[in-house]
Amino acid sequence: MTPISLPGLTVEVVPPPAEPDPLRTDVAGFIGRARRGPLSDSGGPVAVRLAGQNDWLRNFGGLDNRASTPYALRGYFENGGQIAWVIRVSGQVTTASARWQPSRAGVPLDDYLIQAASPGSWATGTQVLISYVADGPVGGPAVSIRVEAPNEPVEMFTALAPEALPDALDSSQLIRIRVQPGEMTSDQPPRRWASWQLTLTGGTEDSGVPPSVNAYLQAVQALADQPEVALVALPDLYADLAGGDLSDVLTALLNSCADQLDRLAVLDLPSGPPVPEAVTVLQDAVLAVGTGGRRSAAVYHPQLRVRDPLGGSAAPLRPVPASGHVAGAISRLDRERGPYYTPANTVLEDAVDVDQQLSDDDQVRLFQASVNLVRCGPGQGLQLWGGRTLDSGSGRFVAHRRLLHLLVRAIRRVAAPLVFEVNGPELRLTLVRAITAVLLRSYQAGALQGDRPDQAFRVQCDDKNNPPGQDPGLLICEIDVAPAVPMEFIRLRLVIGQEARLEVVEA
Repeated sequence: MTPISLPGLTVEVVPPPAEPDPLRTDVAGFIGRARRGPLSDSGGPVAVRLAGQNDWLRNFGGLDNRASTPYALRGYFENGGQIAWVIRVSGQVTTASARWQPSRAGVPLDDYLIQAASPGSWATGTQVLISYVADGPVGGPAVSIRVEAPNEPVEMFTALAPEALPDALDSSQLIRIRVQPGEMTSDQPPRRWASWQLTLTGGTEDSGVPPSVNAYLQAVQALADQPEVALVALPDLYADLAGGDLSDVLTALLNSCADQLDRLAVLDLPSGPPVPEAVTVLQDAVLAVGTGGRRSAAVYHPQLRVRDPLGGSAAPLRPVPASGHVAGAISRLDRERGPYYTPANTVLEDAVDVDQQLSDDDQVRLFQASVNLVRCGPGQGLQLWGGRTLDSGSGRFVAHRRLLHLLVRAIRRVAAPLVFEVNGPELRLTLVRAITAVLLRSYQAGALQGDRPDQAFRVQCDDKNNPPGQDPGLLICEIDVAPAVPMEFIRLRLVIGQEARLEVVEA
């Protein structure tokens, strides 16, 4: 919005950020390492909603050559992603800090502990320049603070009232200030002005100790609690975990996606071993996952080579898992054409080449394992080939699963307000009408097959599936949906049970 300018005054009206919308199916969630960013006090997961690359830079500090997730996030936004939820996981970290003790200098202020806004080595060496005047511009004591962190924009806070000091710095992306009451130790009269230059020290991050399996499991659960997330990517997973730990995380992730029935895990293959061995690693890791979980995952290979400004002239490119770029392309196609559009033959941006040229035998092996390819053809750029999930049965198409995710989210939206209504003919009719309206919109958009709506879907909520002797606290609504070719039916069952519970299951 255009700022309103007057002599000595500029007013700019900034609209509030959009609220999370659980009906969206173009929002991705990322779990992985980052240069900096919030961790809970106990080291557990904190989910942060990012509205574009500027939010990513502000909250997580941009690229970090020790991790793949920052490059995957850049690829997500460059390929058309708009909103992302990010959870930072980390190994052993400490927080850089410094003591500020104005009372020892004869300044009538409390003592303070200045800490980096988030743990990690990124803040070690940060310079905090502080000035104090007894008569500030607002007629009382005032403190000004300048923060200069390595590879970060400078932050300035001017003319702060001492009593508002800790809260005023909560908006900083770089530091936090906490009061530690001190006593005046100087015999001199109170000083009228003073300045300090402090250096934060002690911030460490052991790159040799990756995030634990518990950190990943907690992050998977935290991301599952965000109803807006429809795509999930873990770009650093194979670099951090292996063996049973890897299997535990993938099993938890895919089972969570299957239970919620409204999101797709976008996964990679490990990049180090040859293709047959990499496929075996994946298959062993998801061995305990049932059909529902396999339907909730799409795997892409090989890795991409992307620009790396941190590599300098010696290493201008670096390999990055494709999941972030693919999630961005799916997100963009979702808004342009709908979630039921197959993400194949789609060009990927922010990548120069694939990291590995696959032989014909490797491509056949990947196809047999239901792994989608990223290919680089002459004059065609980087393209996605294939749109299949890990399920080799009827739920093998990404477009069909994503259509189902949209329907589940829409059905929940229309059915949730009805959970407290009296179970009777009026409730059943209201529910059928609301769900029919959702399905009719999908049919008109071309997502369902058939020459007429009755060939594309059916909604049943009557005495056949709710017989007269049934518990009055239970209401069942069955929905049959025929996605566009290939011709396969999907059946959903909507159950409104006791204690006002709403459940959507795939029959």
